[in-house]
Amino acid sequence: MQQIHFKTLFNNSFDTFKVFEDLNVNEMGNTPANAPKTIWQILNHLTAWQSHQLNQIKNIEHAIDIDEEATWLSAGNATTQDELNNAVSFFKEQLSQLKSETEKFDIEDKDIMLKLKLTQDLSVHLSFHVGEVILMRRMAGTYPLPHEMKAFLS
Repeated sequence: MQQIHFKTLFNNSFDTFKVFEDLNVNEMGNTPANAPKTIWQILNHLTAWQSHQLNQIKNIEHAIDIDEEATWLSAGNATTQDELNNAVSFFKEQLSQLKSETEKFDIEDKDIMLKLKLTQDLSVHLSFHVGEVILMRRMAGTYPLPHEMKAFLS
């Protein structure tokens, strides 16, 4: 039987393309006119969702549903740079914990299929919202265009 290496299986699954790097409170207010949510709201939604998913992965036998609507803040922006920096740090710490948890996955675990499904859902959800933020930041002129990404990411 071939062994599955979960560390390599989920390599880059939680990549954010530095979308929350170097944000400032003023930039967070540069939301395009028709955008349904702000970058701040998306960041906080992601941390609430990821907290839930991470808890599910760690405590699979106590799985519960999440009220997604309740994960959206009404406040459109951080009030201080420290508040924003703390939220970004918390977000990054969650991703680090997720990577650590996925590295512990064991094919023999009776709940492995559910854990894999939760991880897939989380990475797709993250990818969707990271794409939104990239688009908003590009529209505001604060994120590299595709031909500039290689240099930006290095």
